[in-house]
Amino acid sequence: MQVMTESELHETLSQNIKKYRKGKFTQEQLAEEIGVSSQNINDIEGKRRWPRESTLVKIADALGIEVYQLFLPQNFTTIKIEENDENKKIREYLQTQLVADFRKSMNKILDKWEMRNR
Repeated sequence: MQVMTESELHETLSQNIKKYRKGKFTQEQLAEEIGVSSQNINDIEGKRRWPRESTLVKIADALGIEVYQLFLPQNFTTIKIEENDENKKIREYLQTQLVADFRKSMNKILDKWEMRNR
């Protein structure tokens, strides 16, 4: 499996938010739905800002998708998971793990960036 660069990850997130938002929400409507500013959504889609983990969860919920789908390259097929209690627990666990992994990756990227800018 090929590891995505920070730039590729940012581009994928940006494109997927736009893709899943299309026909459902404008940037302003999505921002209002999740309780952030429209500038925040614009900055995320414009690759000028990384969203907080809590914002990622809210975006995915508003768009009716799983958080991981925000990071899947466009050529991946998404999977719809049947709604039941067991799958809900699994989804919550996986979402928690994804957010934790995302946090670790972002911290590494930020540490490298900080080291370069000293």
